[in-house]
Amino acid sequence: MPVTAITVQSQFSADSSSAFTYTDKVKADGYYGNSDGFHTVSYILSSDFVGIIKMQGTLASEPTASDWFDIDDTTVGDGSSVVASTYKNFTGNFIWVRSAFKCTTGSITKIQLNY
Repeated sequence: MPVTAITVQSQFSADSSSAFTYTDKVKADGYYGNSDGFHTVSYILSSDFVGIIKMQGTLASEPTASDWFDIDDTTVGDGSSVVASTYKNFTGNFIWVRSAFKCTTGSITKIQLNY
């Protein structure tokens, strides 16, 4: 049973940018000193979503741009195929997490994080 549920991003529609957009940082499991590091992220997408979404984490308490890294096995989409809503589990004692995404068609309804 998750201790905390956080909305990382809500309602983002496609844009023409080829660069990643980054959400604000949110507190992760390690921020609270939890030792299991288990997280679940739900990507809730429109039925015509084409793009790439991934989670990034940091161990820094005051992160700078260079402190963020991609979290393994959290990426969905390849930027050219339609992707369905899904979820990913990941483990790590991250202090902060955020989402990085490119949305070329459709929209992101919500990115929900549980830990």
